[in-house]
Parts: sequence; structure tokens; C-alpha cells
Amino acid sequence: MKSRVHQSNKIIQVADRSLSRVINQKAIIDKIYQCDGISRAQLAKDLGISKPAVASNVENLIEIGLVEERGEGKAAKKGGRKPVMLYFNKDHRYVGALDLAYSRPVCAISDLNNQVIGLKKVDDLKEVPEDIRREQVKNTFLDIMKEHRISPSKLDTIIISQPGIIEDDRDKHYSEKRHHYWTEIGLKNYLKDQLGVNVSIRNDVNLAAIGEINFDCDQKVENLIYVSCGVGLGAGIILNGKLYNGEHNAAGEIASLIMENGQSYEEYIAMEGLIKKIERKYKENGVSKKVSFSEIVSLAKQGDPLVNEAVFEIGRHLGYAINNCCAVLGITTVKFGGEYLELGDKLFEGIEDVLKTKAMFKPEVMPSGLRQIAGIFGCFVVGKDKIIERFTNV
Repeated sequence: MKSRVHQSNKIIQVADRSLSRVINQKAIIDKIYQCDGISRAQLAKDLGISKPAVASNVENLIEIGLVEERGEGKAAKKGGRKPVMLYFNKDHRYVGALDLAYSRPVCAISDLNNQVIGLKKVDDLKEVPEDIRREQVKNTFLDIMKEHRISPSKLDTIIISQPGIIEDDRDKHYSEKRHHYWTEIGLKNYLKDQLGVNVSIRNDVNLAAIGEINFDCDQKVENLIYVSCGVGLGAGIILNGKLYNGEHNAAGEIASLIMENGQSYEEYIAMEGLIKKIERKYKENGVSKKVSFSEIVSLAKQGDPLVNEAVFEIGRHLGYAINNCCAVLGITTVKFGGEYLELGDKLFEGIEDVLKTKAMFKPEVMPSGLRQIAGIFGCFVVGKDKIIERFTNV
């Protein structure tokens, strides 16, 4: 019994040391990432980690390739040797993003500083077999790498952004049938096999929320709701600086909110509902007219009174949804994105018309700074974190 206890204590001590090393490495790499060059001595001072521990961890990070030595800093006031400066190696690996939230998928590649290196839409493929669609996505990534002279072996991770509820990176997910043309063709396993990369799937609006909260770090916003409206309707929730997923990863599914008439918010507010609403208004005024979303955007910009009336009404319903979410969560910062950004001022006027009279603590609703690439930027952030976590947990 005594030897078993002693052996158990040794295992715990080893585990503690291993965990401590991982925590220290993560803190060190985060600090180096934030700085434009830093010395080992400054790392030890800023992080409160002993100089030997910093030296050991830094050597490991250099060996991995996440950190590189470059140039010398200023010598201490007392004199002595100039310190060797440490820099984050943004080109150690690359992250791919595949956004399936739009009619034409978008492929993009970034370095580990989340800087876009190349972005390209997949060719417009209508009613073609699944294998051709999959191959076209793969070829789009290869085209970007060839154009920017990136070795395929350096592409480490691809994050797929798609509508629906995704359960903890499993193949099992739930999405509307209209999205299945791209989401149900096995892209995850195909890209993993064909490109030899790690592939993860995430919800598109959640990724947009992550992208937005990381895009403007100077704002120091800890709590945020990102609302996206276009073909679909959804929200991503950031609480205390982190994405809130909820049970079954279904937090933010405001599309399922029910109106008094029994309709879901998505049925009434999203693109299909907007088109029906405008066509109905034309019919009420004696005009039989079919419209597309692009035509609606054009008519709204031209000041068409019927279109702008409908857009304003949709904005008011969005205002109610935003007010309810903010009231429940106690959040006062909202970023708005998706195709509806193109509808212009009347939409935001409708939102504000509700919030200024109904909100107890009026939230500030702002257009997404990243607009249509918010989800792609979120892919880069998630992909970079996955790469760093994997290499520092070795």
C-alpha cells in the first residue's frame, strides 16, 4: 500500500510539472505574440516566471518554430551585453478558412498573425455532382497557395464556417436544407485527406462574433452580441471575452424565436420573408412584381418608398429581437452583419426606433467592421489558437 501511495504521488508531481510547463509556455507565447520583440529577461519580469523556466520554455518554442531570435535590444542601464530579442514566427504555419454562409463559398489563407494572404471565391457551380464541388474547393485552396508561394505542407488547419448547429466538432450537425448543397457533401473529411490538414467545423455566426471581438482589440469590449441577417438569422454571444455556446452549442439561435402569429423570426425577418413582404406591398398598390434581393438593395438605395417602408418594418422587428436578447443577457454592445448590411440606413433606423423607446439600457448597435469577412477572420483566430495549443501541448 505504501509503495502505491508513493508511486501515485510521483505521478501527480510529474503531472503537475507537465501542466505547469504547458501553462508557462502558453503565457510566454501569448506575451511574445503581443509584443514587437521582447527579451527573455523582460518576459521573466512581466510574467513573474523564473529566468531558468523562461529560458527552458523559450528554447523549446524556438525548437518548435513558433518563436525566433532576431536582432538585439538595448543594453541595461548598468551596461552589459545587449539582449537577443524574441519574435513570434507568424509564418510557422498557415490557417485556411472556408466560408459556406454565402451562395458561393469563399476560401482564404492567413498567417498566424491573422493577416489575410489570399482570398478567392469558389467558381460558381450550379447543379454539378458532389465530387466536382469538393474538388473545386480543394483547387481553390491550391490556387491561393500557388499564387502566394506557400508550400502545401505549411497549411496546417482549415476552419469551415457554415450555418447550423455543430456539436463539438463532430460530423453531426443541423442546418436548413437550403444550405445542404455545400454543407452536406463531406468537405471536412475530403479536405483532411486530400490536403493533409486538420479540419474543424464551426457555426458561421459564432465565428463572426469571434472575428469581431478580436478585430478591434482597442475597444476592450468583453460582452458582445453579433447579429447576422440575410438568407438566415442568427446571433453569436460573447460573454466575458469568450464565446458562449450554451447547451448543444445552440446559444444564439434567435431564428427560432416565435412571433405572436406563430411564425418564427427567421421566416418573417430573413431574406425570403423580406422578399414576400415587398412583393405583397407592390401587389397592394396594383403592381405585380417579382424582386430579388439584389434588386431590393438597388431599389432601397434609389429611395423606393415601398421598399424602404418594408425595410424599416423589418428593422423594427430586428430591434425587438435585439432588445430581448440584450435584456436577458445584460449586454449593451451589438454588432450587426450579414447581407442585410447592404440595405442601408432605413434598416438601422427601424432598429433604433424600437430601442430608443423600449430598451431599459439602450444597446449601441453598430455595423460590423469586418462586414462579409467577419466569419473568415473568426476562422483565422480559431485556427491560430488550435495550432498554438497543439504545438505547446507537445
